[in-house]
Amino acid sequence: MSSPSKEDSAFSSPRSEDEHMMYDNLESPTFETVEGVDGAVSEQPQALQNPEEREREMEEYRRSLEIVEGEIATLRQVLGSKVRYASELKRKMGITPFQELKQDLHYGFKTIKESDTVVKTNEKLTNVKERITASNAYQKTNEKLVEMNDKITHSQAYHKTNDYLGELNNKISNSSTYQKTSSAVKTASEKTNAAVSSFGASVTKKLGDLRNSNTFKSVEEKVGGAYSNVKTSRSIGNMKGRLGMVSDRVL
Repeated sequence: MSSPSKEDSAFSSPRSEDEHMMYDNLESPTFETVEGVDGAVSEQPQALQNPEEREREMEEYRRSLEIVEGEIATLRQVLGSKVRYASELKRKMGITPFQELKQDLHYGFKTIKESDTVVKTNEKLTNVKERITASNAYQKTNEKLVEMNDKITHSQAYHKTNDYLGELNNKISNSSTYQKTSSAVKTASEKTNAAVSSFGASVTKKLGDLRNSNTFKSVEEKVGGAYSNVKTSRSIGNMKGRLGMVSDRVL
């Protein structure tokens, strides 16, 4: 029986990760399908590629990679143009980035609220609450609290304290000091309300002028574009992932 050759020992001996990568990139044999006598299909390695064939194959891979990268760059340019056009349409429709963010948050909270996890949790909490309120301990505690409240509200001390507080309130509200203080507070409140109303009208006018300025429109377009880019980042990631899979298949 002949001893194994160097190639056989290289393929059969345990290899590290770096050795696997080296052999996969440089010495990967091609396989052809061979059908046996009984119809069984097996794979047999052909002869290793020579350097010239390997170089031609790598050149084809490089050309395919350049084509794929060019398609990626084109898709990015088209996507950026679409995002800018969508931002311009939203601005003409009066849809600001803040309104869009508010709407997205509303739908996000609604989706979370209607999710199976939240619904099941609410059902469990409702069941726990019903069990607690129907338990004997809860009923007895509630009855004791009601009895205690009745005793306090019907006690002489409670009535005397309530009467004393009523008399004290009447004395304070009928005193001259209270009347003067109340009049001064009312006058100050009216002046403050007038000042606040005037200030609010002025701020509203200034904000309207600022919103119609070119600087604000430019900032709003930038914010809208950034928010749209964030929203479409997942689409870009998915697109890059798919193109990466295509590139891997080509390689």
